[in-house]
Amino acid sequence: MLHKIFSPVRPYTCASFCRPNPTILGRILSSKRRKIRIIILSDTHGDDLKDVSLPRADVVLHCGDLTNDSRSADLERTLAMLRTIDAPLKLAIPGNHDFSLGPGYWRRTRARSHPAQQQQHDDGGMPAQTSKAEVVDEEDDADTKASWELLRRAARRDRIFLLPQGTHTFVLPPDAGGAGGGGARLRLFASPLTPRRGNWGFQYDRSNPYKWAIPPITPNGDGAVDVMMTHGPPRGIRDGTGMGQGGVVPGAGCAGLLAAAERARPRVHCFGHIHGAWGAEVVAWKREMVASGAGAGVGGGADALRGPSAPIFGNLVDAQRSRVVASLLPASKTTGGGECSLGPPPARVTQRHHSPPREEGGCCAVDISPDGEHAVEPGAQTLFVNATMELRSRPPRMPWLVDMDLPVAGEEDAAAAAETICRLLL
Repeated sequence: MLHKIFSPVRPYTCASFCRPNPTILGRILSSKRRKIRIIILSDTHGDDLKDVSLPRADVVLHCGDLTNDSRSADLERTLAMLRTIDAPLKLAIPGNHDFSLGPGYWRRTRARSHPAQQQQHDDGGMPAQTSKAEVVDEEDDADTKASWELLRRAARRDRIFLLPQGTHTFVLPPDAGGAGGGGARLRLFASPLTPRRGNWGFQYDRSNPYKWAIPPITPNGDGAVDVMMTHGPPRGIRDGTGMGQGGVVPGAGCAGLLAAAERARPRVHCFGHIHGAWGAEVVAWKREMVASGAGAGVGGGADALRGPSAPIFGNLVDAQRSRVVASLLPASKTTGGGECSLGPPPARVTQRHHSPPREEGGCCAVDISPDGEHAVEPGAQTLFVNATMELRSRPPRMPWLVDMDLPVAGEEDAAAAAETICRLLL
């Protein structure tokens, strides 16, 4: 859809952003990996960060729900907030609250009840042959067009890109900030989809599970994707709804997404959507890495995504070697909501001691690089981050600041990154 909305970009824009010149490539190839900093946040719902001053980073990831009711005014505030963050690349996906950005949403829901359509509209002066629903639809279409115009400008002027579903390659520009990650290659899978609950946007029916086309890990252990960014969580990991009598209740996540994450084994899988489950944990995968990531064993193949045989947490995750990094304190009976905690987190399992996350620049900071305090073993572990912000909560939940290492881009990576940027801008 993006290519139909964004107008063509000047050729030098893509080249200057994605293709380091031969001299710069020669310099960065002297080191095979670069350490980068990623700021991760989600579910800001049109709020700003006026009370938070975030540190410089290489990449910002916003995992959806840019707005509260999919209006351009909310989106404009979110884009203004992203502009204030000092980072050369900012990537976002829609969430279920950003429903109007989905193709044909208003046409499909014209006759349905929806919170955003329960407002009272003055129908005075309408032509006799025009129904009230049609007037509402026209107004919503106009606001949706305004939202897409804001996104087009943000992409061209500010390098804030709304990603369509799929795998994307980026090369951080030579002047990247934060941890000095210039020249690093970032492969990222993005998706706004969540299981259906109500009449929101970017949803699929649980009765027909979505088949996640995420590239599996490569035989040499180099991730086909370094980061997965989805709006919703996988089943059993940071997916508690918080709606049960006993507190947080797991089960809102997608089992197929868990299986896809196990096959892909990215270094980081970040998401939002479930507000009561803010936090992060390092998950160890149970199986030995399968070269192609396909077919045999638990979690492989399309058949594993259907019916009662759908993969579950215990089949794929080695709980004895997994650990919680940080989590919300338990909900109190008086407040009904969790509080942000940077103390020693409740352990999922018995595990050797790891340092609690640091607070840095208004973020919850964790280093998963090989020499970091929460080092993640490529191909064997993944850091899962629920980054729901809840800026209106007291205290507000912090964004995440993740340090990780990525390979230096080669010529093929630079070409793939140039293609990605052109596709997003056209």
